[in-house]
Amino acid sequence: MGKDIKDLIGEDAIKGRPIRLNKIRLEPKNGYASILFFGDLHYGHPGCDIERARKTLDYCLEKKIYVLLMGDLLEAGTRTSVGDGVYQQKLNPQEQYEQVEELLKPLAEAGLIVGCHIGNHEARILKDTSVNLTKIMCKSLNIRYLGAACWTLAYVGKQSYTIYSLHGTTGSKFIYTKLKALIDISHNFLCDIMVMGHVHDVTVESTYVQKTERKTKKVIEHKKHHLLTGHYLNYDNSYAQDKGYSIGKKGSPKIKVFADKHDIHTST
Repeated sequence: MGKDIKDLIGEDAIKGRPIRLNKIRLEPKNGYASILFFGDLHYGHPGCDIERARKTLDYCLEKKIYVLLMGDLLEAGTRTSVGDGVYQQKLNPQEQYEQVEELLKPLAEAGLIVGCHIGNHEARILKDTSVNLTKIMCKSLNIRYLGAACWTLAYVGKQSYTIYSLHGTTGSKFIYTKLKALIDISHNFLCDIMVMGHVHDVTVESTYVQKTERKTKKVIEHKKHHLLTGHYLNYDNSYAQDKGYSIGKKGSPKIKVFADKHDIHTST
C-alpha cells in the first residue's frame, strides 16, 4: 500500500512535495553548534563575488560550520525573465548549475549542508520548463530540498531550536523596510529564529516576548531572532545600482546554538 501523506512529511526530501519539517541533529563543538545562512550568490552574473563566496564556504568546511542554503545560488537568466540578464550572464544556466554543484560538493560530503531552498532565480527555469534545478542539485548532493520555505527543528545536545526560513519575495528597498517585511511575516510563525533571503542585505535583530510555561506555570521571556541572509553581488552594474537602491552588505549571517542551555548568539 502507498504511504499516507502524513508519513511523507519530514521524510520525503527529494521526491514529491518538499518536506514541511526538516529535523536535524547538530554536533556541538565547545558547547555549541554554528549554522551559517548562505544565499543570493547569483553565480553566473558578471558581478558575482565568487572569491568572497569561496572563502566563506571554505571557512565553514574548515571550522565544521553547518550551512543552510537560502536560494538564488544561480543567476539563471532566461529569455522570459525581467531585464537583459539572459545576455549579461557569463555562463549559461547549465554551466552555472554544474559549477555551483562542484562548489558545494565538499560541504555536502562532510554532512554540513542541512538543507537548500529554491530562489526566485532558479524558479525562472522551473516556470519556463517545469525543471527544478534546485531539486536536482539536492538529489545529486544528497541534501534536503526545502522548497521556497520550510520549518527546521535542530537538536543540539539537550536543547532543541526552531527555525523558519524562506527565500522571500518582498520588493523592499531600504534596510529598515527589508527588516520590517521579515518581522511582518514572522508574526505568523512562533519560532526561535526567523530567516529570509532575497533582499541582498545582512542584518540581525532580536525581540523579547513573554509567554507562559505550562510545566512550571510561570511567565517567562522568549527571545526571537530575525535574520536577513545577505548576498554576493558587487554593486557596480547591478540591478540595485540601476534602480538607485542602497548598497546592501555582502556576506552571510551566522548563529551559535548552545547544547547545555537554550541560548542563541548571532553574528554578521
